[in-house]
Amino acid sequence: MEVKKIVCILAILLMASCSNVGILEKMEQIKTFGNHDPEKALVMLDSLELEVRDKSEYVRNKYDLLRIRLHDKADHIPSSDLMIKGLVAYFEDNGSIPDKQEVYYYAGSTYRDLQDTPRALEYFFKSLDFAIDHPKECDPIMLRNTYSNLNYLYYQVQDYPNALETGLKELESCRQTRTNVVVPFVHIGAAYIALDSLQQAETALDSAYTHIVQSGNISQYQKPLTFVMYHYAFMGKKQKTKDCANLITGNPLDVFDATSCMAFAWYYESLEKYDSASIYLKRVLDDGTDVVNMYDAATHLFRIYSEAGDEHNATLYAKTYLEMSDSLDFGKRQELAATVNNQYKYHLDQKKEQELKDEKERYKTTLIVVCLAALLLVCLGYIYHIWRRNRHLKEVVALLEENRAKEQQLAEREERNKAIIKLMHQTDLEGTAEEVIDAIRKSSTGMKEMTPDDWKQLYHAVDELYPSFKDKLVKELDSYTEQQQQVCYLMRVGLTNSQIHNITNVSRATVWRWVKKYDWVITN
Repeated sequence: MEVKKIVCILAILLMASCSNVGILEKMEQIKTFGNHDPEKALVMLDSLELEVRDKSEYVRNKYDLLRIRLHDKADHIPSSDLMIKGLVAYFEDNGSIPDKQEVYYYAGSTYRDLQDTPRALEYFFKSLDFAIDHPKECDPIMLRNTYSNLNYLYYQVQDYPNALETGLKELESCRQTRTNVVVPFVHIGAAYIALDSLQQAETALDSAYTHIVQSGNISQYQKPLTFVMYHYAFMGKKQKTKDCANLITGNPLDVFDATSCMAFAWYYESLEKYDSASIYLKRVLDDGTDVVNMYDAATHLFRIYSEAGDEHNATLYAKTYLEMSDSLDFGKRQELAATVNNQYKYHLDQKKEQELKDEKERYKTTLIVVCLAALLLVCLGYIYHIWRRNRHLKEVVALLEENRAKEQQLAEREERNKAIIKLMHQTDLEGTAEEVIDAIRKSSTGMKEMTPDDWKQLYHAVDELYPSFKDKLVKELDSYTEQQQQVCYLMRVGLTNSQIHNITNVSRATVWRWVKKYDWVITN
């Protein structure tokens, strides 16, 4: 039963895991689709809402982050930061590096739309840090968009040097990712105009215009083309302004866009068509949503009517742009620019301080690891030395013991063999050695059967005739039987294999084998 329960639990976990993977894959497909059509992607995402509720906390948070992403791409302005704050808190503890890059980026986008520039800047910087520190894991397109947003924020608070710097980095990022460079060139041109570097501004805008024309699909560049026209008109480049206007197909009066209306106002003013310019400027004022462009529109209208001698309208629009000045609060914008700069410096100081702290910790950790490794190596070396020394001593002791045992065995064997031979050679029979040997030869022909006493006489006779033979036999023979000793003595007195067989009654094959084995008996 226990095994079945474990199998069931594993199956459930596996199904849940597969289910999570499946829903994440679907969300990734919606995410890709949302890059081109975020409105339809939001509808597709809504269809997953019920399915997501039963999934893991990570999947639910990924779902919410994707929703924020699609709303941002669809230009839907958030009403609060409640959701993004929760997502930041979750992914800071549980997210991967790409997750953190993304959640910080959309936190920056949320605070940008909520007009909280310092906090927007803070989160864009965090996203930027992850992208720079982990280039292989992070999204390079999001990095490009981060630079673009930083450029926008700096430009809005009139920090034009930093706007130019981030615009140049945006351009570099576009080139690295091989994406369109029109927008960064427009950003760079605007920053150069704000810094009174008109020649460099014109060069950047010319690059943007050239890329638009050479793209072969001018319709997708209507918005940036409008900005290029706006900046050309501001610099007094009439022909280039006219060239841009000829490529713009829509009318901002039909589908209102304040920036586009201002661009056309500049265009018609450069052509001295003041009535047409006034129509676009008044449209911006009537909309009443874009304070910055409203201020610029009132300024334009004041100048147009003043130059035309229309004091009534000139006075009217002078009052309007003064009111816009109060609403715009340039002092507040300067203060905000200072806040952004301070925030930026504070971020850099914090980052540098953290880097120094991390570096110090790395050095400390490395030193500890090196010391521990050195100590470990010393200990291992000492242990190895002791082990080798002990092994050598054991080998020496074992060798000495082995030699001692062999010497003892050899001595014991010699003593044993001597004792055996002595006992076997004891005899009370009389006769010379030659007579005994002659008797043995006769026995080999079958004329006499060998008795124990006959053998003892043979041993005695051979020992007498060959005094060193007995000692040789003791040394050469390790262990032997009485029959083997008999064969050796018979070989020593010169009997043939057949004769030895007759006397000992040992099989012919055995006699032959022993004679071959103990041939030293004859040769020595």
